[in-house]
Amino acid sequence: MKKNMKYEEAVKKLEEIVLKLEKGDMPLEDTVKLYDEATKLSGYCTALLENAKLKISEISDKEGADDEF
Repeated sequence: MKKNMKYEEAVKKLEEIVLKLEKGDMPLEDTVKLYDEATKLSGYCTALLENAKLKISEISDKEGADDEF
């Protein structure tokens, strides 16, 4: 997984992995590797979403504080 992968790229890759896993026609070792990659991608996506949520909250809080002046 690329470190600077965009959210949309990570979701697309995750979707591709899920489709492969759903087929169920891979050797166990390959399945475990893909599952591991999917778990990492899921965590990465969650972190990106949490970071975006935090930024939006900070912007909203700042805008609210600016309105007070």
